[in-house]
Amino acid sequence: MKRKKTRIKIVICLMLFILFVLIWAFFIEPNLLIVKRITINDSDLQGIRVAYLSDLHLYKGSKNYYLNLVKKVNNEKPDIILLGGDYVVIKLFKHQSMNLKEITDILEKLKANYGVYMIMGNHEAFGNILKKIHNHLKGSNIKILQNTSTKLKIKNKNIYLVGIGDYASHKDRIDLAFREAKKPIIAFTHSPDIFPQIPDYVNITFAGHTHGGQVYLPLYGPVTSPRHLLGLYIKGLYTNGNKKMYVSSGIGSTHLKVRLFNLPEILIVDFK
Repeated sequence: MKRKKTRIKIVICLMLFILFVLIWAFFIEPNLLIVKRITINDSDLQGIRVAYLSDLHLYKGSKNYYLNLVKKVNNEKPDIILLGGDYVVIKLFKHQSMNLKEITDILEKLKANYGVYMIMGNHEAFGNILKKIHNHLKGSNIKILQNTSTKLKIKNKNIYLVGIGDYASHKDRIDLAFREAKKPIIAFTHSPDIFPQIPDYVNITFAGHTHGGQVYLPLYGPVTSPRHLLGLYIKGLYTNGNKKMYVSSGIGSTHLKVRLFNLPEILIVDFK
């Protein structure tokens, strides 16, 4: 009888634990938000602060969440803000995106000392979203860098900022993106799988797309991914010779609005 009661208690505890994990993964963690601050050594970029936001996936009905995100980013006082793609989300179950005007109205509230810059992700590859976003952002503080570059003077440093189209949806043009760029270079894109093609002279590349796997179990790694099959680059800092790339686990989620051990993050990078 005691053994039977013990087994029942174990089963009940296990069921309660599973229930807690499911509630946390579906209803709590996706709605949390951390500011992840890292430091990267690079004397060319010393003293510059960058905010990188990827995979925002602005769900309808989540306006307050994203306004809070904007407030957190602006409080960090970044020199530049880089938006790494995937602002909309493919409709699934009851979830759907805000309309493009709502999305751009929120993004326009982001403030940085030397500007806010944007590239597109794979979710913007459908229809004519790029052109529509461009029309909504006319006259705003956000500049779209799609396979092109711009020269900035930040704290008496001449920096080239390069935006690369999404590799996963075949929108990348490395030749065009870096045509006029010279060191030091900060590059940003959506899919990290393009990293081997990035020129060796680029100081740093930022990417997203993977959501860090969305569900990331300790000692095991990513269990699921918004693109089903994860490549070599999941999240964190990667090096290849002199090249560096940081992959953010991003803000939002797709397919299933779920995250586990993989908090939505605002990435703040200080160079020293």
